[in-house]
Formats: sequence, structure tokens, C-alpha cells
Amino acid sequence: MPAFAADPKKVASLRKGIGAMKALKPSDHRSYFFQAAVHAYSDTQFKVELSGDPGLKKVDKKYWNQCPHFGQSSADFVIWHRAYLHFFERTLRVMAQDDTLALPYWDYTRPEQRTFPEIYAPEFLDNDKKVKNPLFHPNREKAFVKGLLEVSDLVGKAEKTMASATFFHQTGAPGLGGDDLDEDHTQVGLLEQRPHNDIHLAVGGVINSANGAMAEITTAAFDPVFWAHHANIDRMWQEWANAPGKSWGTGPGSEWFDDRRWLFLNADGTEVRLSRREAVMMLAAYDVDYPNQLTVPGGEVSPPPPPPPAASTPAPGAGAGRDMAMPPMVGAAAPPVATTSAPPPKRAAPPRRPTERELIADNTPMIVTPHNSGRRLFGDPPPGLAHSNGIQQSTGGAPAKPVLKAPELADPNAKVLLELADISFTLVPSSGFAVYLDSAGKPASEPVGLIDIFGLTHKAGMNGMRMKSAQRFDVTGIVRKGTGPYTVRIEAYDLLVMKDGTAPRSRADGVQIGAVRFVVIS
Repeated sequence: MPAFAADPKKVASLRKGIGAMKALKPSDHRSYFFQAAVHAYSDTQFKVELSGDPGLKKVDKKYWNQCPHFGQSSADFVIWHRAYLHFFERTLRVMAQDDTLALPYWDYTRPEQRTFPEIYAPEFLDNDKKVKNPLFHPNREKAFVKGLLEVSDLVGKAEKTMASATFFHQTGAPGLGGDDLDEDHTQVGLLEQRPHNDIHLAVGGVINSANGAMAEITTAAFDPVFWAHHANIDRMWQEWANAPGKSWGTGPGSEWFDDRRWLFLNADGTEVRLSRREAVMMLAAYDVDYPNQLTVPGGEVSPPPPPPPAASTPAPGAGAGRDMAMPPMVGAAAPPVATTSAPPPKRAAPPRRPTERELIADNTPMIVTPHNSGRRLFGDPPPGLAHSNGIQQSTGGAPAKPVLKAPELADPNAKVLLELADISFTLVPSSGFAVYLDSAGKPASEPVGLIDIFGLTHKAGMNGMRMKSAQRFDVTGIVRKGTGPYTVRIEAYDLLVMKDGTAPRSRADGVQIGAVRFVVIS
């Protein structure tokens, strides 16, 4: 981002492209509304735009609400977003009239880039406040945008994410990308948990008693900083893939990669039906600064059909983007990419309806709050509740932390999941929440996962799409090594910190969890 932001021509081109997209009618497939709605939109947003553009009634909504946050394979997250970035960028180039333009990435893994990127911050570009900044959005965490806060070291480094060995989840070892299952998947991939979800909540915050744009799935892509954030997520995937010792792990096999389930529109309005394989290889087949060194099972890859070129096609490596070149994947002839390693062993799919043992710890709702020792909260705890290690429980004798008995594991191949059910909240919290499973009173040093607050922000208004209010974490390794009983512990962590690294004051917004249990899949 610093190199991009320091180049006035690049910044001006980006602003020209975004501004031109925003000036189009929402029904135009090149408009900013249309392109953001490909990710997600709400019925409320649609009605507002419809009042000014009756042409929206004729738009085929099959192109919208396509982001894989609705119960699809968790491994689709990084793969789909790579393709989304690509097709958005092709449209952006056309609207900016700059075939070298590419999206910058916001590399918050570096300490010097932990503050909010400056080119997106001001509302106006002149002192007279007449020239609007197309990269501005009003609904952001204001203390962050003003430079008073920065991304915490824990979130920015994402050390556990980058240390993962495999892309796909393995039993007892979550992967960077997730798993290939749909409705029955366990937890989201590590990269989606952190830093992706954390950054969305940190930027969005709460504005005027409503979640900020980046904190809601239905509004996230309407904030232009969304693209800089996701460009960095894609870059982190590439950095991880280039590190030694990384692999797909035990995966679903070739047929999963070749499923043509995604539909995109080119800048000229032509449709492209895309497979996961083609999306993964969108960077692998080109000479870019972060080549993908993971090969897709099943052999060679062919690029999607090329559209008529909107402008001269730059040579691979000749662009301006991501503080590096963004390859013209669809518009160029790509050499085939050969598989250099054997396809990963195919995973046997577990039963679609797993065996569930009734090991519910407590049906009394818990309220998890942004509470750290010595930190002052805005507001007071609800009547009859008291703080205890970040968990509020009734003071009427209920345990401060739920306790689970050890499940019986007669099947040596059984998988044990920790389920948090009936998760709800009013506003997104100002902290994230890590879930720990302590064995026989011994505190666990590493969390089993993070509560996916971002994935729970679209409860209504999305054409019937809902995210389940239960989340599961693979704890097979802990349970097989331990003896029980097991204590569920949830600890808050800071998304944003002061410049000196100290925690800011937090809102008292909490997350309610209705029940906790083990689920055994055998």
C-alpha cells in the first residue's frame, strides 16, 4: 500500500475507476452497486436503489449474493474471493480507462501498515470540501480512521494462520482454507478467522447504533477498502503457499475442483462459468510476484473463455497492481500448468447427519463480553450477572464456565467437535473472542478457534439466506489426549489497540451463547 499510495498516478486512476463505477445506474453491471451486490446485498439496499433506478427490476439476481458465507464449503472462501477480485478489477480497469490499473493491497501483517490506509480516509480531497473522495465510506470505526487506533499485533501477524501446514482441515488440525463439506463443515478456515474476520469488524465498528459497513456481510463490499483488505488476504494465501512444507493435505479430489458452480460477468457483460480449479490457478499460470506453488489435483488447467479485449492487454508482470502486477488472467492465452505432485488422498465423506451425543453443558444463556482484567467497560453488566474471565453467568449458583464430560469414543476414527449453539448479539462487539477447551483443570495454551462474529451478521434481509447460529470446532486431538472433564473457556482479545500497544476502552456489547456441547461424528 505505501508504494501504491506514494504514486499519484496510481491513486488517481483508482479513484477515477471507483468514481466512474459509482456514477453509473445500479442496474448497469459495471456499476459499483452491482459489483458490490455480487458479494452480498440486503433487501433494504435494493429498495433504496430501486427508487432511483427502476431498471433494477429487470436485473437477474442470480449474479448477486454469491459470497460463500452461507453454509457452502468453508474452503470456497479464499478461492471464490480470488475470482471475485479478478473480475472486479477487470471492470475497474475499463472504467478507469487504464489497462495497467490493479488493486492495491493493505498489508497489515507489517507493523508500519497497521493504521487505516490514508487514501481511503478523507471524505473530501480539497480544502473547500467540494471534491469528494470516491474511496471514502461514512460508516467506519472513526477512531481507527482518524489514526487514534491501529490493528493489534495479534490480529496483524496471524501467526497460527500462517503456521498451518495444510490448506484443507485435517482431523484435529484446522487448515488455512477450510474444508470441502457444505452444511456439515466444522469451523471456517484459519485465514478466514484471522485476519479476515477480525479486520472486517475492526474497520466496521458500530456507527450510530448500527454495525458499520465492513462489519456486515450485506454491506462490506460497498466500502471501497474492502478490495484492499481482500487483495491482502489473497496475497497472504500466496505467501503461505510459497513457504516450505505447505500442502493441500487430505483433500476432496479432482471432481471437487472441477465443479463449475460459479458465475461471473466480464466487464463487457459476457457470462463466465468458473470452476474452483480455474479460480485457484488465476495466479499460478502467470509470471507474477507471488506465484502459487501449489498445484491443483487433476492435471492441466484451461483459463475461462476470453472476452473481447476492452483495451490492449498488458504483458504478464507489466501492471501496476497489488503494489505489483495483477495478471490479465482471462484476456490472455495461458500456458497449461502441469501437476507436479500427486493428487492429495481423497477424504472419505462423513455421514451427512452425524451421530450426536447429548452432552450439553448448560442451557442457561451465557453472555460473553469484551472484558479484560483491569479494563474499564462502557456501561454496566446486566442485573444479576457478574464478570468471570470474559464470561458473564447468573450469580444464582450456575458455574462460571461450562463443563463437559468426556465423550465415549469407541470408533478410533471418530471426530469430536465442540459446538457453541444459539449464538446471538445486538451489535458487533469491539473485541474478538477466542474459544479454549481446558482439560482436567489445566488451561489450554492455544484456542481451538475464534467465534465467527462476521459470519453471524446477516440474520435477515438477504432473500432468505441465513447463517446457522451454531459454530463447531474440531477438538479431536484434545479429547483423545485428555481425560476430562473439559471446561469451555472464552477469552476476549483486542482487534484494535492504541499506538503504544495498550488496549482502548471497549464497548460492553456482548455475545450470547445458548448452549455448549460435544458432537461426535463417527
